[in-house]
Formats: sequence, structure tokens, C-alpha cells
Amino acid sequence: MATSRRDWLKTVASFAVGAALGAGGTYAALQSIKTAVEKTATQTSATAASPTEAPKTAAGLPVMRIHFIYVGPIGDYGWTHAHEQGRRFLQKTLCPDPKKWCIVETSYTESVPEDQAYTYIKRALSNGAHMVFTTSYGFMDGTKQAASESPDRFFAHCSGFFKTPDEWARLRNFAEYFIDLYEAYYLNGLVAGRMTKTNKLGYVAAFPKLPEIIRHMNAFLIGAREVNPNVSMEVVGIGEWYSPDKARKAATSLIEAGADVLAFTEDSPTVLQVAEEQQKAGRKVWSFSHYSDMSQYGPDAHLTGQVVNWGPLYLEMAIRAYLSWISGDLSIWSEWPPERPRDYWWSMKNAYAGYDYRKNPADIITPLNPAVPDDVKTYVEKRRREVIEGVWDPFTGPVKDIRGNVRVPDRSRLSKDDLYNMDWYVEGYVKEPA
Repeated sequence: MATSRRDWLKTVASFAVGAALGAGGTYAALQSIKTAVEKTATQTSATAASPTEAPKTAAGLPVMRIHFIYVGPIGDYGWTHAHEQGRRFLQKTLCPDPKKWCIVETSYTESVPEDQAYTYIKRALSNGAHMVFTTSYGFMDGTKQAASESPDRFFAHCSGFFKTPDEWARLRNFAEYFIDLYEAYYLNGLVAGRMTKTNKLGYVAAFPKLPEIIRHMNAFLIGAREVNPNVSMEVVGIGEWYSPDKARKAATSLIEAGADVLAFTEDSPTVLQVAEEQQKAGRKVWSFSHYSDMSQYGPDAHLTGQVVNWGPLYLEMAIRAYLSWISGDLSIWSEWPPERPRDYWWSMKNAYAGYDYRKNPADIITPLNPAVPDDVKTYVEKRRREVIEGVWDPFTGPVKDIRGNVRVPDRSRLSKDDLYNMDWYVEGYVKEPA
């Protein structure tokens, strides 16, 4: 069946927008897809990256192959599990009927060592991938190298950055993306500050010197000290993203040092499991979910948690890549989002206060544990709404560092770059994390 680009675009225009709006399209960013489709449908450019050679459904739509490369196992029930849920959301939304209405075919490789990212990316391209998502900070350089060598494919890397303006200008087929949790950590900190009886918090950190984790730890501690200035926090680093044995050892040592509320940034539910074991033994130790809803691993110890729904962002980026691919108009991909093209950074500010955590890109798990007092629940919800509305940010000044220096002046806020490159610790740590 001979199908012109214009025919594809007319079909995709109704399908993609309908799919997006029907599966989370209430997010403001997804509204832009309609504009992109309309813009594309008016153009006749024919410089696409081989959609005519791609497999097609019965409706004549080219099927874009999208491959995901994960750093951990999809069963980690943390970081990689959350990305896998996002991939499945993308597949279900843009391929509801594989025999007819289907414009993507997704696949994945799990547990890829960070220093072997390039090899796995090249393998995916050799197997026909038109687009590759890589989901670990250490995959950044390998992904950029592949993008430079394959300008007719699309690449997106999670949690990295563009090193120079020249790099950004040169890699127009490459995007960075992230959904940040520092606001959710702050709300978790409010709960922690009121639930602790020892005034000692513990934090198990994969890499305590990494800006992402510093941002999480600082926001958590700011929240705790906002409601309880007597709180202090000790950090134990484990040097790996996924190591249940090391996480268990770290959590246990923090409890032995007196901590009764534990937060963490690593990719397993182990810390929560350790807290649950303490609860079963009669000791009130609390913890949270991280990235995915882990409450089943600690039904008594689970206070709330920071969770990410990657699906809407993957949908946004995949549709843009698809429209760019079939039209040959790279600007649909390369010039979005307008505030920082090819540098997506979503957070709770992209959420809706009226939605529960399962629909928002980033949020906390509600309702909170029944053990949390009602006045705390009310205050957390007040701050949650203020964060989502953009009238409050955890790093609103004055904020001092661990040495007492003012890092954020009164009534000021940090920029995206300030947050993204955070390398200092706020007041309240027992000692500077090593």
C-alpha cells in the first residue's frame, strides 16, 4: 500500500493526540503535541530517517522501534522498575492494537554496566532501533558518542547534562531528561521531623557526593528541620546503585547509632525492609518508598514515599521523535521544550494537586501512614499544594550550609543549574558525608 507522508501525518494526528490525551494528556506539556502535529501536517519535507523502510501496521503507519537500556534489573522495585513501568505505559499508549493502531515497538536490556553503555547502544541500533533511551548517569558519554555517530537516530539520556553550548548545538538528535524528586523528599522530611523520637535521622546514599543525591538529602533535611529544629542526620554511602546487602548493613548501622527514621537513595526496598523488621521486633523505626511504591515491603514502617511516573514524559518525547522521524522536520524534536530545548526537567511542579501519585510525574504517596498525626498530614498537604502551584520551593532562602555560610539569601531561590550542580550540604548533618 502506497502511503504518503501527508497521509501518515493525518492519521497520526488523530491517533497520537487522542492517545496522549486519553492516557495522561492533562499534563500541560502534552498539549504541545497537537501544535506539533498540526505544524508537521502542513509540511512536505522528505528528509526523514528511513521511516519508509520501517515495518508498518495494517493501517499503513510506520512503526518506530524504541529501545531502553537499564542499569539495574527491572525487578529492583526502585529506579529501574519505575523506568520499566514508564516503558510499558508508552507501549500500551502508542500501541493499543498491534495489528492496527500501533506506532511504536519497544524493547529493553537490563543490568547493563555503565562502562559498557556504548556497546549495548550500538547493538540496539544494529538490531533496528530508531530511538534509544538510556537511564543511568554513567551512560551519558556512551550515549552522546552513539548520537554523534548516528545522526539519523534519536537518543535520550536520563540524569545527565550538556557539557558545553557547542555540544548542545552539535547533538541535535540527543536530549537529556529527568524527573526530579527533591520537592517530594522535602515533604517526606516534614513527616520524618515530626515522627522521630530520637531526633536522629539516617540516610543510606548510593553516592553521597553526587549532586542529585545531595539535592535529595538536603531537601529531606530542610523539611525535617522546618518542623523540628533539633533534628540531625547521619549519612552512610554504599558506593553502588543496587546492592541490597550493602544497603542492609548501612541501615542497620544507622539504627544502632540511634536513628529511627531512615531515608535513602539507592535502588532497592532494603532499607524499608530493615525498618519493617524493627517494627516487628517492637521498635518504632520508619522509612519510605523511593521511585516506586514499595509499601508492600514495609506495611507498618512505611510512612509515605517519593515516587516517579515516567510514562507521561516518555510519551511526550516519543511522540515528538516520531513526528520528527516521519516528517523529516527535526525541529519538532530538537526545539522542545522551549525553555531549555532538549533538556527536560520535570518535577512536582508538573503535577496536579487533585491527582493522586499514580498519575502525577512526581509526587508523594498518599494517604500517609495512619500513625502520622492529623496536623502533620494537613501541613504536608498544604506544602504539597504550594510546591505544585509554584509558590513554595524547599530551597527558598535563607538557607545555610553545614559551615554556617548563607548559600541562598533571604527570599531567593536556586536556579535549575544551581540545583542540578549542588555540591554543598545544608545545616543539620552530624558530619559532612564522605
